[in-house]
Amino acid sequence: MLRDNSRCCEILVISHDRYTAEITTFGGGIKSLSFDNKPLTETYSDSDDPPLSSGVILAPWPNRTADGTFIYSGQKHQLELTEPARNNAIHGLVHNRLWTVKKHSRNAVTLKISLGTGQGWPWPVEVEAQYVLKDDGLHAHFRAFGTGPFGWGWHTYLSPLGEEVDRAVLTLNVDQELPLGERNLPVGELKELSLPLGTGVPIAGQLLDNCYYASNGPVRATVAVNGRGVAMECSDNVRWFQVFTPDSIWGMPYPGRDRAIAIEPMTVPPNALNTGIDSLDAHEPFECSVRISAL
Repeated sequence: MLRDNSRCCEILVISHDRYTAEITTFGGGIKSLSFDNKPLTETYSDSDDPPLSSGVILAPWPNRTADGTFIYSGQKHQLELTEPARNNAIHGLVHNRLWTVKKHSRNAVTLKISLGTGQGWPWPVEVEAQYVLKDDGLHAHFRAFGTGPFGWGWHTYLSPLGEEVDRAVLTLNVDQELPLGERNLPVGELKELSLPLGTGVPIAGQLLDNCYYASNGPVRATVAVNGRGVAMECSDNVRWFQVFTPDSIWGMPYPGRDRAIAIEPMTVPPNALNTGIDSLDAHEPFECSVRISAL
């Protein structure tokens, strides 16, 4: 099924067995995912842009680039400052654009977007996102083709079957934390975890906008109340995770809920265009995958 909304994007509904998903061409991501009509991700109104980047794809870089500047092949590039309060370029170039539907069937959607040269990004790049519902959840597969540097991320907000997120426990089998400063940019080397995420941390009382790394993959995250909720499993090349809790305390509530939790899988850390950490160069093809399922 296909719907249009006031922003002229398409919302494509797919289903299989007990799973249903809404895929939006705005930002190329998921608007909703449910199991037995209970949400596994946060959602929003058809007429709204994705709040707090909910569900969108982040490429050709995720997270932040300091001052919007970076040097590649000896040449300096200046990106638009899309987080002006912190003087950063944030979330890449495809999260707020319309993607094209390549394929659509009852249980699957493939979207794509092609970028030409633009401010600070003189390389063409094509990104493809495939979403398939199977018996064991939503299988998302991402590919990219281009001639410049590349990093990927996905701004997913997980929901424990619609329960209040502050009743849930977060587990994430990472083993290191990247210190971030006031601009949410790296300010030091990887360090030991400040929270025991591997064994589980109650989300209540946590104000998080932290970056984590797994020295061994694949990585699995869960958000669950008494063992019931949602799981995310990533391919081995997805080792970085930004964990963010919207909250009115710092002026960023999730609409209709206030508290929510974003588990953002990434292939590179913040400011990777400057540090080069895990960033793909022009001649390497890119693929990764993520599965989201009910617990």
